[in-house]
Amino acid sequence: MKLFKEHKDLFLIKLFSVNSLGVVLRSVLGLISQKLIAVYLGPTGVALVGNLRNAFSLFGLGATTGIDQGVLKYQSEFDGKPIELKKLYETSIAFSFLGSIIIFIILFFGASFWSSYLFKTPDYAYLFVILSFSMPFTAIYNLCFAIINGQSNYKKATLLSFTTYATVTFLVIGLVVFYKLSGALLAVVLTPIAQLVSLFVFAKKELRLFSGLRVKFNKLFKNKLFVFIIMAIAAVVLNNLVELQLRNHLIKKLSIKEAGYWTSILSLSNYYMSFMTGVYSLYILPKYSKMDSFKVFKLELINIYKIIIPIFTVMFIGIYFFREFIIKLLYTSEFVPMESLFKWQLIGDLVKIVAVIMAYQFIAQKLWKIFIITEAISYILLYFFGMYFVDKIGVEGIVFAHFLRYVVYLMMIIFLIQNIFKKQKAINENKYS
Repeated sequence: MKLFKEHKDLFLIKLFSVNSLGVVLRSVLGLISQKLIAVYLGPTGVALVGNLRNAFSLFGLGATTGIDQGVLKYQSEFDGKPIELKKLYETSIAFSFLGSIIIFIILFFGASFWSSYLFKTPDYAYLFVILSFSMPFTAIYNLCFAIINGQSNYKKATLLSFTTYATVTFLVIGLVVFYKLSGALLAVVLTPIAQLVSLFVFAKKELRLFSGLRVKFNKLFKNKLFVFIIMAIAAVVLNNLVELQLRNHLIKKLSIKEAGYWTSILSLSNYYMSFMTGVYSLYILPKYSKMDSFKVFKLELINIYKIIIPIFTVMFIGIYFFREFIIKLLYTSEFVPMESLFKWQLIGDLVKIVAVIMAYQFIAQKLWKIFIITEAISYILLYFFGMYFVDKIGVEGIVFAHFLRYVVYLMMIIFLIQNIFKKQKAINENKYS
């Protein structure tokens, strides 16, 4: 309490609180869905639904070609400049149109392959045929959502996001109860429809921005947005591909139940780690962008850590000691064996927070190559550590690999940032000498 009284006017505290409201609302809905899937389908169902969600993230990224973060940035940057914004929207539509066509071909003609790869049976091919037609709606949703955030209309963004999550939750409840696994998978596939409905209800203004525009790659934004495509590939594609590969490795080497336990701890981790999302993009990134000395960066880093680290340390200690209660509350008694995964997952997540807060300096300084390379190395480390330690110590090996990966990543980030500021200092000294 003392910490919050001392920093009551600090924007970071306010932002963390505002961001938390949206995260809590989405998390509650997500946990309801997860509980239902756990009760009706058990660890096996959780693992298979996890596979489809990873695939959905990959296809969703493909449909927008990963440019939504770039649209957010330039919507904010060129706000009040209609000519530039028109060019931004035309280019974003062109990228999304191209991405949606590619994803349609991949899903429609590869439906049987994806069903066999994700579920070990071609029986669910129809899901990917549905998805091939509905993914463009996700592309439109992501673009509108990026524009709303770029306009700093966080209330509308929260409302839009919450409505989509609520609709999908109701779909899960209805379909899982009556159709079990097929229903859970269908609910994931119908997510783009829920997104489209939310847009028509709450984002008509943003939808109208795209009416009458040409599908055209504008020279000004084509290269600017392409950087974000590469960054998205490094982060989202690698993340989901590695998760899919590791989950399938767990199924092959151990069992689908063990894969379900890991998927469940990952879902829980994603819920509490999402509290940091707004802090990264809305506080840390703008702060870092103004820094040109290691001393200033170090002081800001300490201030951020003084607030964030105690909050998450207390939260993680609580989660660890009440893990059995949390498992039974969020899942079922059938999931109690996943208790053994909590220790290394939580420690790894804490190291991740420390590292990622630091690594945002690469994005702030537009050091795209370093960011992409370090992200890629991070996921490669997880893949090889995961494969090795699962074979050696079983399912616990995958969460130990998560911890080890971020220890190595943190050391790499510290080394690179020190060198970046040293070079920057030398350049500044030469400039004024």
